[in-house]
Amino acid sequence: MGLYDRLIFEDGLDIAFPDIDADPFEITWQTKSLARRQPMMANYKVTADGRLFEEDAEYERVPEEERPGYDEEIGGFESPMEKMRGSRRKTHHGWTDTEYHGTFEFHTSLDGEYVSLEAKFTDGQLVSISRNE
Repeated sequence: MGLYDRLIFEDGLDIAFPDIDADPFEITWQTKSLARRQPMMANYKVTADGRLFEEDAEYERVPEEERPGYDEEIGGFESPMEKMRGSRRKTHHGWTDTEYHGTFEFHTSLDGEYVSLEAKFTDGQLVSISRNE
């Protein structure tokens, strides 16, 4: 399975989506094919004016005492999984225009059906979305 990146579309985007029997603006899509790097659970959005933005964020380690599940009586956690929960904290710094040029695949599962679409960008501007068969 592996890591993936997340993608959302802002409502108001004036690009036709293929019929998928769902509102594409209410879905958090997955992609592994943004060519800049390996997927790392990054967040992307296509803005209402058709630009692809990447979230600018940093992550920091949360001290054990501040994590959910920390038991003061035992000075730790009941299990290794409990220790991992809440171990990282994200600080959001904004969004950066990727000025993406090219195509990439994105997908989701709707009622058990795999739906795969492709976005095409020219000089940073979304020009079309088509269904992959």
